[in-house]
Amino acid sequence: MSKTSLTFYSGLRTIGGTIIALQHEDTRVIFDFGLTYNPAANIFDGQVKVRKSAMARDYLKLGLIPEVDGLYRREDLPENSSVLPAQVYAGETAVLISHLHLDHMGAMGFIDPSVPVYMTAESLHLYQALETIGEGVQGSRSYRRCEYGKPFSVGKISVTPLRLDHDIIGACAFHIKTPDGALLYTGDLRMHGENPQYVDSFIEEAKKLGFDAVIMEGTTLRNEEELPDSLLVPDRSMPDDALTESDLPAKMAEILDATSRIGLFNIYHRNIDRINGILKTGRETGRKVVLEAATAEIAKRLAGNQDFFIYESEEIRQAQASGTLPDWQKSLLLEYPAVSFQDMNENPGSFFIQNSYDQSLELFDLNTDGGVYLHANGVPLGSFDPAYENLQRILDAVGLEHIETGTGGHAIPQHLKYIVDELDPAFLIPLHSFHPERLHPKNGHQLLPVCGKRYILSNGMVTEEISSPQRILL
Repeated sequence: MSKTSLTFYSGLRTIGGTIIALQHEDTRVIFDFGLTYNPAANIFDGQVKVRKSAMARDYLKLGLIPEVDGLYRREDLPENSSVLPAQVYAGETAVLISHLHLDHMGAMGFIDPSVPVYMTAESLHLYQALETIGEGVQGSRSYRRCEYGKPFSVGKISVTPLRLDHDIIGACAFHIKTPDGALLYTGDLRMHGENPQYVDSFIEEAKKLGFDAVIMEGTTLRNEEELPDSLLVPDRSMPDDALTESDLPAKMAEILDATSRIGLFNIYHRNIDRINGILKTGRETGRKVVLEAATAEIAKRLAGNQDFFIYESEEIRQAQASGTLPDWQKSLLLEYPAVSFQDMNENPGSFFIQNSYDQSLELFDLNTDGGVYLHANGVPLGSFDPAYENLQRILDAVGLEHIETGTGGHAIPQHLKYIVDELDPAFLIPLHSFHPERLHPKNGHQLLPVCGKRYILSNGMVTEEISSPQRILL
């Protein structure tokens, strides 16, 4: 008798690194395939050398990616490994990527090229830009596109991507159906972005399709001391003191208007809404927006035809002098004007300039006296990252005021509860959180799975696979 099983490999009580397998007969889908975000415990700290030809082996040895049969090339497996390589695995596998944040896709390059990896058309467009600027994942393989609302099949498994709002384009949930039942995997989502209507439509479409269980992210959940039960209630509205993505340009403009000196910003350039917001801020304040080359390439491809300048960094100057400037940068500099630090120092108050953490030393060339540094969800994300203190030392050295102004990509707790209550699943599986136990369904059962165990989806229930009669996990 056939049955559908679920196995959770990682991402249950961490931020990201979510890897889940759903299998029916000899066919399975795996979603997502990222790396856990924990900069304080990052083994690859910039001092440990990465062995590019042995990355998959090293990541497996370190437990950074799971030992799963049928996913990796034979030559990428450690010697004497019991893991079956993709070449001899008898079943059919497809990998689904909900969005292009590293904690959801950072390891997808390790997957054998014979295994199809799907992402939305928008995500694929962004990924092509990331590859151009050198931010593609390791490995050489192709990726398949899927479309919002259009189901596709992997054996007897039907997969329907459903559009979501997150702080990256292309984000989606997956509705996954087998002959035994259906589940909904939300990926990451928010209701305070530029397109909260995407989440409303997602809820409606998911209800129409039907499901037995919901696998739900819970990044913003905290313990009871930090997040009392009184705040974990369904509420679609936004707190008065919280910023939405739409609020940010005006907030940044207010800060810039309060100084006649230089303005700088640090963003994560996979957030196209944020790039557009920065460009809007520049227009509203009459400042020229200056982007680093990598961000400018993404903006050129995905943010529409807008005016901005390219920061002529030390790296670009050296590459031009030596004739080693990459072709994509040559083309970019033909389309958009470059400005040097000398140009900007003539009138610092007329510029709004990008400065990412890895480019921090460029600040030493700029006239930063009396200026402001707007840290808008760029790396490092917070004080939990050892790099945060280092950034502050650099800003102190150049006399810049460090102002946190941003808004996250994850639904706030009351929005999480609102979405869960609207979906009202029979089984709720919260994860991607340090405190998944805080999120409960309106009427159904909460399931807190264990990594490596198998669970059965059948007859509208999710049960743990055990030798004795199965029991529902409450």
